[in-house]
Amino acid sequence: MDGKVRQVGPDIYQIYLPLPTRPSIVNVYLVRSGDEWALIDTGMQSEESIATFKAALQEVNCPPSAIRTLLCTHHHPDHFGTSRTYKDLTGAEVYLHPLELPRIERMQSTAPSPEALAFFRTHGVPMPESPDGHPTPGRYFGTLYAPTAPDHLLQDGDTIRIGTRECVVIWTPGHTPGHCCFYFPQDKIVIVGDHLLPKITPHVGVYYMGPENPLLDFIRSQQKIQQFDVELVLPAHGAIFKDHRYRAQQIIQHHYYRLQEIHDTIKNRAKTAYEIAMEIFDFGSDRPIFHMLAATFETLAHLHFLMHEGTVEKIEEKERIKFIATRPASYALHHR
Repeated sequence: MDGKVRQVGPDIYQIYLPLPTRPSIVNVYLVRSGDEWALIDTGMQSEESIATFKAALQEVNCPPSAIRTLLCTHHHPDHFGTSRTYKDLTGAEVYLHPLELPRIERMQSTAPSPEALAFFRTHGVPMPESPDGHPTPGRYFGTLYAPTAPDHLLQDGDTIRIGTRECVVIWTPGHTPGHCCFYFPQDKIVIVGDHLLPKITPHVGVYYMGPENPLLDFIRSQQKIQQFDVELVLPAHGAIFKDHRYRAQQIIQHHYYRLQEIHDTIKNRAKTAYEIAMEIFDFGSDRPIFHMLAATFETLAHLHFLMHEGTVEKIEEKERIKFIATRPASYALHHR
C-alpha cells in the first residue's frame, strides 16, 4: 500500500493525513465490517488532506457511500475539522460527545471574547492593546475548520454497531471535556484520539469556559483506560503501540513531576500563571501568542489540581490572580 494508508488490524486501516501545524500528521482510521465502514476522526479541512483521504478510500476499495458511521473523538480541528465535508461526501451519521458542542461554536469565532480577554489578563498574559492583535480560534484556523452538527451524542459505555462489529465508547475527559476513545472488544483494539499518545502528552488546560479541574479528570481517565483488556493502541499522533497501561502510568508520572516543579516555583513568592509558565516551559526568543496561551492554560490546570489538593492557594491582587504554595507536596516520587 501507499505510505499514506496501511492496515493495522483486521479490516482496520490507518490513514496519515497532513496538517499545516505541529504535529504535521494526524492518524484517522477506517474500520470495516462486511460492506459497512466507519471513519474515526477527520483531519483538517484542507485540499491536501481531503485529496489524501479520497486516495486512501480508493486504495482500500471503500466507496464513500459505504461509510455509514463517522465517530469523532473530540471537537478539535484536526479531529472534527472536515466533518461537514465528509458527512456530505458519504451520508454518514456523525457521533460526538455533548460536552464538545459549546466548544465547536467558540472554535469558529473570529470576534475576541471580552470574557476570554479578561481571563488572559487576570492571569498575567500580556495582550496587545489593539483588538486586531487579539487571538481568536476562528482567525487562527479559518477555513481549516468546517464542522457539522452531530446526528448522535455519545455517552460513556455506549455500544455502536459497525456491521457485526461492536464499538464501545469510553469517555475520557481531560484533554477536552467530552473526549472519547473507541474500544473494539473482539479485537482488543482501542482508538484513543489524543488521550494516550506514544511520545508526547496532550494539552490539558483551564479555560475561561471551564472545567475547573481538567488535570484531575485527565489523570482519572488515564487510570480508567487501564481497566480495559487492550492488545493494540491506535493513537491520533505517532506510531501504534501495545502496552497501554505502561504508557498511561508514564503520562500520569509526567504530570506528577510537573506538579512538583510548579509547586517548587511558588514556594517563596506568589506568581501569576503566566509568570510560572514562562519559567517552566522552554520557549525560544520567538513566542507565538497561542503557544504562550497554551502554556499558561496548562500551568493553570496544574495549579487548580494543587489547589484541590490543598497545597497551593490563590491570591487576588488588584486585577491579577497569583498563586503561592502553602503546604509541602511530594508528587514527583509516587503514584496515586
